[in-house]
Amino acid sequence: MKVLMVLDQKFPPDLRVEKEASSLLKAGYEVSILSMGDYDKSETVTIRGVKVYRVALSKFIGNKMHGLAAMIPWLDIYVANQVLKIFRTNKYDVIHMHDLYLFGAIKILRKKLKAIFIGDLHENYIDALRDYKWSTTYPNKLFISFKKWEKKEKEWLQLFDHLIAVNEGMRQKNILKGVNEKDITVVANSIDTKQFDEYGIDQSIIEKFKPFFTLIYIGGFISNRGLEHVIKGMVELKNLSKKIRLVLVGDGEMRETLEALSKEYEVEDVVMFEGFQSQEKIKSYLLSSDIGLVPFKRTPQTDNSSSNKLYQYMYYGLPILATNCTSVKKMVEENNCGVVYEDGDSIGFSKHVTELFKDPERIKKYSVNGINAVENKFNWKIEEDKLISIYDSLKA
Repeated sequence: MKVLMVLDQKFPPDLRVEKEASSLLKAGYEVSILSMGDYDKSETVTIRGVKVYRVALSKFIGNKMHGLAAMIPWLDIYVANQVLKIFRTNKYDVIHMHDLYLFGAIKILRKKLKAIFIGDLHENYIDALRDYKWSTTYPNKLFISFKKWEKKEKEWLQLFDHLIAVNEGMRQKNILKGVNEKDITVVANSIDTKQFDEYGIDQSIIEKFKPFFTLIYIGGFISNRGLEHVIKGMVELKNLSKKIRLVLVGDGEMRETLEALSKEYEVEDVVMFEGFQSQEKIKSYLLSSDIGLVPFKRTPQTDNSSSNKLYQYMYYGLPILATNCTSVKKMVEENNCGVVYEDGDSIGFSKHVTELFKDPERIKKYSVNGINAVENKFNWKIEEDKLISIYDSLKA
């Protein structure tokens, strides 16, 4: 069977899509990806056996189209036309759409194409939309109607042959919205350990951070990530020890704000902004760190999040220090692999870091538990089998 995945950003580096595409290839499926992203030009390339139709779409235009997709069907029409253009020369058996805002295109495509349609929900997009700075500030907030989004979401979810969610909380939320239980499956964002084992080590990163007691955060710098209270908490930790460092790997709309905050609190010498890094580099950052941070603010979106970083931290033996978002709290406490504190609590944050800094045996215990949990329960091989089962059942 031939699969066309539809993605609204550059490919690579979407880690979830990479894992899914690789697993389907291994299972004998032919996989292509329509990738609409901030490219210099539109072109077709082949990456690790996957044909990628790259369509140049500026980030500015893309964000506007995403946020207003429930109000104005321009993204539906744009995406549908890109898929239909591909089908003129190449037919596909399955169309696998990534993220809610692309789902409206299925309404058009179902009338024109004979195919199996799979929807992949990376997040609760409407909840996330309530958290994004660009969608909640003037003038964009004047044009976004959450009531219309919720109405469209219920309509679009019914158009798919099968839906994929990243955790059980998200699955249950969508069942309450009218999705049949048998038509939605959890495929978590767990780590592909084999892939990470094959990555090399950047010795310069190891040497840069290994001498310190390093707290690491990997991911986007957006408003619901809670990094403000972490930077504030570094004031106390800087006084505790000159060895403690906060390493922030990633980028996003909050970066300038966070950099300004680190200067305001006079901790810019112990807070390191590393920018966006490739997955190959991430391994070296993890190997040179001591604690993995998931400091999210509690929102309906983060309560049901399934973060790649959580599994990466655990696999490389980093104790987790996380806020009390429902899904992360459950993971950390059930596997005894770290500490949970109230979201936004900079005092609680620095208190727990201090305790761990002074207690290497506790760090070791959490480290071993995290590694064991990933090796036995939370690795991509298990999730890969679920993904292939979905495809095989639809094929049958």
